[in-house]
Amino acid sequence: MMFFILAGGYGKRAEPLSLVKPKPAFPLDGVPLLTLLLNRLRILGCAAGFVNLHHLGAQVVAAAGDGQRIRFIEETELSGSRVLTRALPFLKGELLAVNGDTFMDIPLAEMARRVRVRGVDGVLLARPDRSGRYARLLCNGDRFLDSAPPAPAGEEALMYAGAALFRKRAVARIDEVNFFASIRRQRLDFRVVPYDGVWLDVGTPSSYYQAHGDYMARRGRAGGNGLSPGVEVSPAARVQRSILWENTRVGAGVSLSSCIVTGDLVLESGDYSRQIVSRLGVFPLA
Repeated sequence: MMFFILAGGYGKRAEPLSLVKPKPAFPLDGVPLLTLLLNRLRILGCAAGFVNLHHLGAQVVAAAGDGQRIRFIEETELSGSRVLTRALPFLKGELLAVNGDTFMDIPLAEMARRVRVRGVDGVLLARPDRSGRYARLLCNGDRFLDSAPPAPAGEEALMYAGAALFRKRAVARIDEVNFFASIRRQRLDFRVVPYDGVWLDVGTPSSYYQAHGDYMARRGRAGGNGLSPGVEVSPAARVQRSILWENTRVGAGVSLSSCIVTGDLVLESGDYSRQIVSRLGVFPLA
């Protein structure tokens, strides 16, 4: 089994953060999300795979680090789900496709068991959602039928959790930007595997901030700051519940409360609360 991490998108919903750093490189407690994903995959036995590159691709490569057998696929133009077919010459078994902007504990053994049932082309990981923010999955029992616009907020629906396991024959039939469309049009047999474990989404600045807080809580550091390498904070500065990306220097006259500082900055003074502090400017953390 090989993996394919989809990491090439612009991340427009995450602006202004994604103008500085691609979403797969957003740090959780100082460690890039992509590094954490690859560590989880290694533990699951997936040591080789693919990562596509486009937006700020050099940072994605750096976040991948060493120790994995990765083929980087650079796209001059994003092709959406069709990029998965670039893995076909190397596939002997299934392909695990993972969104590069989500952290989760993938139940790979259960997904593999379900995909190897005779006639099944693939499985989708799904989780319950009441937020009204994500497209919902339409199913007949455990069989995927289609995707649809989000349900109203407060109404429970199933959403795609960002991981799918494809048989090789199913990868070969992906011919549309969104693989859900290929599944529906070609009547492929995809089953849904429910998942209610940890799921951290960095799709927007506010969801990234929340995901970081949840990750810190899981590590027993609820309410703590997330400091990336190269961060220097004056003992006289006031920094609370904030995320500081690499090479940030915070002087004695600075107060940060529930902020994201996007790195490579020197702050000598200022009072910031619930804000994104960037070399591009200061923005509200809505």
